[in-house]
Amino acid sequence: MSAAEETIAADAPSDDGTAPRGWYTVILLGVVSMLSFIDRGVMALFVQPMKRDFNLSDTQVSLLLGLAFTLPYFVVGLPMARLIDRGNRRSLIAGCLALWSFATALCGIAQNYWTLAVCRFVTGGAESVNTTGSLSIIADAVPRERLPRAFAVQSLGVAGGSALSLLIGGVLYGALAHIEPIQIAGLGTIHNWQLVLMIVGLPGIMVALLMLLTVPEPRRKGASRPGGYPLREVFAFVRGQASLHVPLLLGMLLLAVMTHGYTAWMPAFYDRTYGWGPAKIGPLLGIVSLFTSLGGLFLGAMLAERYAKTRDDANLPVMFLSHLLAQPLLVIMPLMPNPWAALACGAVAGIAQVMGGPAFSAAIQVTTPNEMRAQVTVLYAASITAIGGSIGPTLIGFMSDHLARSEGDLRYVLVAVKVIFGPLAVFCIWRAIRPYARFYRQKLDADAGVAG
Repeated sequence: MSAAEETIAADAPSDDGTAPRGWYTVILLGVVSMLSFIDRGVMALFVQPMKRDFNLSDTQVSLLLGLAFTLPYFVVGLPMARLIDRGNRRSLIAGCLALWSFATALCGIAQNYWTLAVCRFVTGGAESVNTTGSLSIIADAVPRERLPRAFAVQSLGVAGGSALSLLIGGVLYGALAHIEPIQIAGLGTIHNWQLVLMIVGLPGIMVALLMLLTVPEPRRKGASRPGGYPLREVFAFVRGQASLHVPLLLGMLLLAVMTHGYTAWMPAFYDRTYGWGPAKIGPLLGIVSLFTSLGGLFLGAMLAERYAKTRDDANLPVMFLSHLLAQPLLVIMPLMPNPWAALACGAVAGIAQVMGGPAFSAAIQVTTPNEMRAQVTVLYAASITAIGGSIGPTLIGFMSDHLARSEGDLRYVLVAVKVIFGPLAVFCIWRAIRPYARFYRQKLDADAGVAG
């Protein structure tokens, strides 16, 4: 039996029913991720209403969408990852889910820019636990050879949340469009878009309770350090794999700048370019995103699993291919002559782009020691969210305010960002493929030795 086969056998679920419980855990974590991305993404629909009701500039709005969320995500995410690697991940995720859901609902009573910023700050800090904790649990809940599929399910929650934030937010905004501002004694004025934030924030509290009651904390596979690794050893490990992590992290940061920027400003782009407001473009973008993400994620997982039968280091090549195909389409999408053509172009690009998500998540988990996974993951997740999520929306807002001739020129700002960052991101991912193959095989051999 080969080293890879021995490792897979060691990770295979027993006949005691752990496999069904593991997949239930994966599905519920996908729901948690969906709620996370609904709560963080729905505000992007309300760029124009927020500007109108709170008298904000594009730059101020971009800080609400970006830095007010991403800075606490980074600051809180690093120490919380240490708790994830050594404590009860299930309870930590459930508690933080309840907190960020409550903070989102509180945005519905905010009366000024700074109150909104504080609520976003709390949301960002609490959500920093979700990705790192979920990936760590999933890596222990299902067999190694099924990780791309499991991460596709979890990533579907991410994609579904991004889509539903637009779909549900747009439908609710349209349904509440006739409601005039509500005056509440002691609170102030509540606008119809704030009612949407209240509605989408509350379900997370119920899901948090369900998670506490029904999701078991899985046994850590291959665990050898019950107390976890201190941060200095994590950094030493990452430095030892610098040929993998430096180009891969840089590529992911460049992708994050573009993705966060596009996500934050896409509803405003359709409004300013084609005249489609939140009530129309929200549901359309949500439906398109939901179906393209579903197709792309499972196409990517299937491709990674099938490719792995002939090449066990298939994850990063699949990720490279997905972004190589997506970038040209994302460049031309804002230049389409009508909104339907832009939607179609964005849909094809979306399928290609999300194909690499499950492969990326699997690549990080399978090359990292168990009690170090959350801390290594948070170096990616927090850095990507903090840097990409701050720079992307703010860069586009700044360029729109100071370089574009009018609000209608936002489309050219989006093109410029893609042309500048897209090719560099794809090149960086390509540079990480060979080192990943080497470290992946080393990890398989080490795990097989422990199992033997």
